[in-house]
Amino acid sequence: TFDIFVSFWRGDLKDKYYSIGKVSEICNIPIKTLRYYDKINVMVPNLRQENNNYRYYSHDQMVRLFIIKRLRYLGFSLEEVKNILKEEDIKRIETIVEKKQNSIKAEIEELNKKYEEAATLKNKIHTAYEILENSNNYSVESSFKLEKQREVYVFSKTTMMQSYKNENVNLEKWIDIIESAKERNLNIQGDILVSYHTEMFGQFINRDCEVEFSIVVENNIEDVEVKKFGNFFAANAIHVGEYSDIIHTYISLKRWIEEKGLVVNGPVTERFMLSPVDIPNTKSHIVKIIIPVKPTI
Repeated sequence: TFDIFVSFWRGDLKDKYYSIGKVSEICNIPIKTLRYYDKINVMVPNLRQENNNYRYYSHDQMVRLFIIKRLRYLGFSLEEVKNILKEEDIKRIETIVEKKQNSIKAEIEELNKKYEEAATLKNKIHTAYEILENSNNYSVESSFKLEKQREVYVFSKTTMMQSYKNENVNLEKWIDIIESAKERNLNIQGDILVSYHTEMFGQFINRDCEVEFSIVVENNIEDVEVKKFGNFFAANAIHVGEYSDIIHTYISLKRWIEEKGLVVNGPVTERFMLSPVDIPNTKSHIVKIIIPVKPTI
């Protein structure tokens, strides 16, 4: 070792070795990281000055450090990096990198789903904010509209609820529909819908009721439980605040429908624009009542 350092300081080897500071500068790797690589035998410098423990790296080691940096950037663990550096079978290396590539692709797909779900939640909150911002001048009657429902795709489950009375939202079913959609890798793109397959106001009576829980998703007709919702005319109302008070909005909307010379023409649906699974403040919850209608014959 002494002879090597004598040659080094004479200049025989000076151009072939790099100090740890120079390596850190060229490779853009912190000195602390280089020392750690040395400690765990990922990259041990070729030369070490015994009296002060200075580290010196060869040109070949600089090249290997670039390889290590790239592999770490791709997400390989240090143990995986050590194994790749020792691997001599290029086909085996290709297989390892391909596996990592597939893993990165899966992460991208998952991140895209998270991004879409975050965008959906942001849009829901923004829409709700615009409604609540004008709540001082808001009246239930001002929200009544007759319009054609935009067609969307929904993932849904229908269940017979025993002795059902919708004074409270059934959060257990809501959580189930959301988690079931995610398990099927469906992209959630909208609100929860609850449809009551009974006569109007039947959901307010303590009786058995067929209830359909749905959530708006990206078009995926390959899933048998994904179907279309919408493309029909309906009378709509916006209910703001406590869900337990929603029956009063129903009563007012039913009168409005009759005044317009219309009759109910299908199951009533509640679209939860801002719900208990979005924010906890019940005074800010917003439900859109959707009642299919047709002219009186």
